[in-house]
Amino acid sequence: MGVCLGFESALEYWLTKQGGEALPEEVESWRLAYAVASSRLLAREGLPLEPRNERPLHLLVQQHAVKHRLDNIAVHVCQTKLPAHSFRRLGGDSLIASPELTFLQMAQGHSLLELIEIGCYLCSTFSISSRGRGYTGERQQLMSLDDLTRYLNSLPRRTRGRNQALQALPHIVELTASPMEVHLAMHYGLPPEHGGRGPIAISANQPIEIDEHAQRLLDERYLKGDLYLSEYEADLEYDSREFHTGSFRLDHTQASRNVLEAMDIKTISATQGQINTLEHFDDFTWLLEKRIGREHAIPTPAQRTERESLFQWLNDEKRALF
Repeated sequence: MGVCLGFESALEYWLTKQGGEALPEEVESWRLAYAVASSRLLAREGLPLEPRNERPLHLLVQQHAVKHRLDNIAVHVCQTKLPAHSFRRLGGDSLIASPELTFLQMAQGHSLLELIEIGCYLCSTFSISSRGRGYTGERQQLMSLDDLTRYLNSLPRRTRGRNQALQALPHIVELTASPMEVHLAMHYGLPPEHGGRGPIAISANQPIEIDEHAQRLLDERYLKGDLYLSEYEADLEYDSREFHTGSFRLDHTQASRNVLEAMDIKTISATQGQINTLEHFDDFTWLLEKRIGREHAIPTPAQRTERESLFQWLNDEKRALF
């Protein structure tokens, strides 16, 4: 017997996973039948997370009989027959909900916008701190958007959270490399009724083939654009002090943009100062649309309210994902 982490505890585990750390191996879904809620097992198993007063530990069990009242622990009963790719092994007999199952569980208690953001983070290539926010480094992708799509489609139709998860799916942008890329992807990928300025089809950090001259100049076989707007053959880049300081990085960044322009790919750079207020963001959007040749649509009063709400929500520095 062992324990099984799920819900917010699984989300914290996956989003704080650091680069260089091995991902747990998949295990069969039937193993959940042997998960119990036991303080003795919690102490013995040496889990990566511990119960805290301000943040309870979330455990999964399959039977009500093994659900017990424990301090700072929330126990969830899951009797749904779950498909493959639902669990990973933490060590010994203990399990954790896979990134795919974690997303499904988050769909049960979060709004559409919150779920889209969580999906972007789970499909990203960066980690955040245990505070539930803030970039801490690069890591490998936990799951692809294709992985998530296949998993959700394999669930029984009446699975709790499935419909909400499927509603969020088309708006998730995978392979983002920073929280700000997630923010920009949501602003420009979402339609006006959800506060967005799109919908614009966006691909994050996709390889862009370059010719031999550019390969020699950059000493790279291909380029990666931050957010590629395929319909407009444009690349939206976010420049931050964290990633674009130092003479080498500045030279490389400018050389990359020169190469993209030579390939007739329009480049637009966003900096914190250009998008740190709603008024600045409005002006930056006007410049971006002019640069890519997109018609500037005047929002209705209701759409404007949704834009303001989305901007304030995404820029709330006290907000955390878990």
